[in-house]
Amino acid sequence: MLAQLLAEGNTNKFETAWMAMLEATDAPADRVASSAAHLVELIQIGRRELAETLAWAGVEAASARFEPPHAVKVAGAMLVAIGDSENLRKQVSELYRKTYGERDGFEALLKEAGLPVGRPVRRAVRTLEVCLTLSEGDFLNSRDEPLSARVDRIDRDAWQFTITTPDGEETLGAVHLADRFQPVAASDFQVLKHFGRDHLLRRLQDDPVSVIIELCRLRGHKIDSDALHDLLVPDLLSESEWKKWWTQARTAIKAVPHVEIEGRSPYVITFVDRPITFEDILQREFNRRNDVAAQLAAVEQYLRDCAAAGQPPSPAALETCYKALIARAGRISRDQLALAAVAWASAARVGDATGASDARKGLIDLLRGATNLRTIVDAMPSEALLEIVCECLPTARPETWTKDLLTILPALPHSACDPAVVRLLEAGCTLADIKPVVQKILNAPVSCFEALLWLWDGPREEELSQEAAPITILTRILRALNESRSETTVPKETAKRMATRARSVLALRKYERFVSCLEPIEAGMASAIKTQINQLDSLGRAVKEDLLGLILDKFPTYDTQRKTPSWAREDILFVTQRGMARKQDEINHHVNVKMKENAKAIGAAAEKGDLSENSEYKFALEERDLLQARLLQMNSEMAIARPIVPEDVPTDEIGVGTHAVFKRVSDGDRYELTFLGPWDADPQLGILNYKSPLGQQLMGKRVGETIQFDHSGISGLYEIAELHNGLA
Repeated sequence: MLAQLLAEGNTNKFETAWMAMLEATDAPADRVASSAAHLVELIQIGRRELAETLAWAGVEAASARFEPPHAVKVAGAMLVAIGDSENLRKQVSELYRKTYGERDGFEALLKEAGLPVGRPVRRAVRTLEVCLTLSEGDFLNSRDEPLSARVDRIDRDAWQFTITTPDGEETLGAVHLADRFQPVAASDFQVLKHFGRDHLLRRLQDDPVSVIIELCRLRGHKIDSDALHDLLVPDLLSESEWKKWWTQARTAIKAVPHVEIEGRSPYVITFVDRPITFEDILQREFNRRNDVAAQLAAVEQYLRDCAAAGQPPSPAALETCYKALIARAGRISRDQLALAAVAWASAARVGDATGASDARKGLIDLLRGATNLRTIVDAMPSEALLEIVCECLPTARPETWTKDLLTILPALPHSACDPAVVRLLEAGCTLADIKPVVQKILNAPVSCFEALLWLWDGPREEELSQEAAPITILTRILRALNESRSETTVPKETAKRMATRARSVLALRKYERFVSCLEPIEAGMASAIKTQINQLDSLGRAVKEDLLGLILDKFPTYDTQRKTPSWAREDILFVTQRGMARKQDEINHHVNVKMKENAKAIGAAAEKGDLSENSEYKFALEERDLLQARLLQMNSEMAIARPIVPEDVPTDEIGVGTHAVFKRVSDGDRYELTFLGPWDADPQLGILNYKSPLGQQLMGKRVGETIQFDHSGISGLYEIAELHNGLA
């Protein structure tokens, strides 16, 4: 109607209709934003002043009616339609400031974009729209060429974006980034082609129609089979694979009511006029997925899509999904405890959006009879579902839920630990009840990795934060990541998830925790930490370089270690896998037997009263301090331990793992030694600790050199006769 009024030149009625649209409660933000195009037409017929007035009214109405992100979108559209208007620039700038002003670096970005003054408004608005929506890990597509990029790092002080494209890494300022790229979903075809090839190949096989629809969207809602062939062959499909795939895809397309296929060689695939609704997508995605967690993901994506569009979700669509999940949960046998728990929790999650509670009752009933809550915790695919489980525990197990929650706390994800502690404290537990959990987490860094990251980030309760030194937590994190490199220890997907979470948590607040962790330590420990980080490619190049750079800033001389022979390094302890396992057993015995016995002794002595005169109590406390000191020493040694393998053993000179044969110069008497770490040393078997004074004296010597022995009954001048691999 607005376009018709302008075509007739009736600006008075246009103004009335415009204001009515702004006041209409059912007009979504997207519709109001798109109406800004009519203001351009108004300017073209010489009514610029009226256009500015209506744009001003549009911004005011959007501020009052819509959520801030949608209001900003409308305001930006109005400003772009009007062009350069000082007053409107100020109004829109204030709306941006009101919406995003608390974000780090916002004022710097606003100035860089040039919205208040300086740059053309279209470029300024585009810069803000792009940069304010981006997070590390998001994806971009080039505006001018078939090129995708991943956002690896955002420096919000300087508003510099480090991105990775198939051609490599580059850094762009905010304006240039927005000029060249636009944000896209991780599921975008081009993104997947460059960064998610395996996922895209699975989609091509499992759901070819969704790929074709996406390509249609990229090509203006229409694509022919020849163009489709050129996009897929040979990068993703071979010629023979294409023929089979296209036959199957063509059949599948005919069953989709939103897509038409016409012609022959080439076929033309077109979207039908009726747009695909969010409900259509939800129904299709929900029905085609067999996994409960995947079905829940489809519902949550639907809710996000509705929120982004300013559109209320359909109660009927949600209820359909809820009933399907309830029915599915009811069909799962209680013998399949984990699967049943995920199904009930997923149904409860959808039920929360509809106001239904039957699923929570089902989950409570399941939890009431569960004998292994850890199985349920480990099975939950998201923190939201785990939160629902924790919420239901008090009702399901009123007598034991606090004990249950203490038991599963080490298995909870990072963000769920503090809420769990709050629940426990509100229920009457004390910090003394919770503190032993910290030791459990430290003793099992791989299986409790998320909780370990919680300790690193710092629990809200300060007393819990003081239970373990930051350097101890850091060495556990690095050790867990090191152990996760072996697929026999940790599944590949779990290791990948651990590395991703570690990168995120270590980099929090510009590595604030890591920097503070370096303050009290000595250069030797810093070098040990550096060595561990150097081994962890899973940390990613950016985070790894940042961490190493911080160490270098604090200890600028550590790089000199590179010139030191490996056997002389103070930051590395070479051991065999057997020796490492033996040391780990010693640590476990120390923690689980000696320290527990000491804790019992402290408690028993305390019960006798009058602690000032209680010698048993004082002795037990002294023993505790010794045990803790010994544990710290052993953990420090474990932190710098590096397994040695046969391939690392030198035979051209004496080194770690070398087996040396010595001959006494006077009579040719033979004497043999193998040089290994302190945890493997056994003098009776001829295995010498390479860290010992004699071991260090012999390191680096070659065949033909001589040494004066005077130890363990062996004396005289000996020549090095042979060198062999002692681990082969």
